[in-house]
Amino acid sequence: NGGASGSDSVMNYFQQSTHPTVCLFHVLFKALALTIYLMGNKFVDKKNPGGDLVTVIVVCILLLAFDFWTVKNVTGRLLVGLRWWNKVDGETTQWVFESAQNRTANKFDENVFWTVLYATPVIWAVLSVFELFRGNISWLIINIMAIGMSGANVYGYYKCSSDQKARFQQMMQDGANQGAMHMMRSGLMGFMTGGNNNNQAQPQQQQQFT
Repeated sequence: NGGASGSDSVMNYFQQSTHPTVCLFHVLFKALALTIYLMGNKFVDKKNPGGDLVTVIVVCILLLAFDFWTVKNVTGRLLVGLRWWNKVDGETTQWVFESAQNRTANKFDENVFWTVLYATPVIWAVLSVFELFRGNISWLIINIMAIGMSGANVYGYYKCSSDQKARFQQMMQDGANQGAMHMMRSGLMGFMTGGNNNNQAQPQQQQQFT
């Protein structure tokens, strides 16, 4: 019963999401890489760590690469309506930051996406400090790759979010300018036709009082 109630609570929690499966994969590869990294010492032979250590490093880097691709191409687009990418044209690299228009936001999806996105490089940075103090320099390969990949996604989506906010502010400003111009035109037309309107309004008022 306890396990069933626990699974039910998790299902109820994710029912708030528009894309519960996407939310799961936004966390899944990160959690797997972190778990293997933390449990790696149990799999590595202390006396001869070479082969086992390489295996752990390769598996972690593959999981980090899967996570990088998933966040960059899938979860960001579906959970928050953002996407970033770059294209190489000769010797120049062009970065493109895109945001979906007229999108209905889901607060749960946005909280999961941004919280996990920003927390990931922080966690790996803290673990890097611990590895330095413990003298496990070989393990830092995983930390550096994790910080680099997650940091790239943080930068890309931060730029997308900034671009989206700038577009929204520009839309609001354009709307305010158009509204002000409409009011000025209406006021000018009313001023120019005010005499005729007053002459028409007076007989109507007289008819009401008689």
